[in-house]
Amino acid sequence: ECRVRLVFSHNLSYRHRRHQRPLAPSSPHCRHRAQPAASRFWMLGCALESREAVFAALSFSAASGSLLIINKLCIHAIPAPSFIATIQFAVCTLFCLFLRTSGLAAVDGFEREKVRPYLAYTGMFVCTIYCNMKALQNSNVETLIVFRACCPIVVSLLDYLFLGRELPSARSFASLLLLVAGATSYVLTDAQWKLSGFRAYGWVGAYFCILSVEMAYGKHIVGPHLGFTSPWGPTLYSNSLSLLPMAAIGLAASEAETVRTSQLSTGSVALLALSCVVGVAISFTGWYCRSLVTATCYTVLGVANKMVTVLANLLIWDKHASPVGLASLAVCIFAAATYQQAPPREAGGYARLPTTVARSPSPSEAKGPSRVRRAFPGEVK
Repeated sequence: ECRVRLVFSHNLSYRHRRHQRPLAPSSPHCRHRAQPAASRFWMLGCALESREAVFAALSFSAASGSLLIINKLCIHAIPAPSFIATIQFAVCTLFCLFLRTSGLAAVDGFEREKVRPYLAYTGMFVCTIYCNMKALQNSNVETLIVFRACCPIVVSLLDYLFLGRELPSARSFASLLLLVAGATSYVLTDAQWKLSGFRAYGWVGAYFCILSVEMAYGKHIVGPHLGFTSPWGPTLYSNSLSLLPMAAIGLAASEAETVRTSQLSTGSVALLALSCVVGVAISFTGWYCRSLVTATCYTVLGVANKMVTVLANLLIWDKHASPVGLASLAVCIFAAATYQQAPPREAGGYARLPTTVARSPSPSEAKGPSRVRRAFPGEVK
């Protein structure tokens, strides 16, 4: 029987059964079961085909936009980005372990087959977080957002090469070109560029390259072939495996001495605590949203919700872009918002990214699962 979910019928969705590759909605065997266009929810240029996907996207957008502002405030109070990120990872890890111990949520334990692909993701994830923090420390928020707005260009190509999607349509290609034009206009009018040239964009350039690959690979490792029971599993893996590398980066950068000599006030401690709470929220909602949408759509969501961050930046700091730069920023956000995700290729177009070495099933696995996996909300059995 053809199984069609009300969310994206993507090869790497949480909604599909373990080790099962579903047919795409555009498949001739499933076309009669596909949802009509009127039943879709349109948000930021991405067709979200269920209320659950809309809720996940809105939750992720709210957490992502607020964390950028809170991290900026934390860095002003405590100039140690690795220390802040390490604390956030530790709090999120402890919270996931609490949920697992108390039984309040289904949280996967550590397994070798799942840890291996997440080690590669952790390397990219830690580098992205650190480059994000350093970029906020050395430039303005708008600069980071514009470079982030260019990420869908690379991610859409990775979607085509590795994740079974078509190339962008003419409308989407025009949106990507508009993104490049807006980013170029912003860079040329930015005062930071005029003062420091390319050196002012070293950290955000590294952030752009690493994040683009991370977005595509993150979509892959949230797929059904790893058998996670809920998004809390990837949340635990990504945060716990990032603890030691981020702490090592902080020690190498002599941030321990910076924290020791800093005068921590009640306000700075409160900001750090708030960043930890929002860090848990963005980690869970990020993996949850990523499981429901494509890699490019997930990247676009992360771009478009930053407009609120820019407005808050204008009210809080004097280190912001010129009016022409802000206009260029608005063009970038508009272009990202009008991007439409490419449909899946019907057959033969999916090249799986490498994760683990294939292994033979155990006798118990050959006979079938010993227990029934809990279905996700909205899953069609």
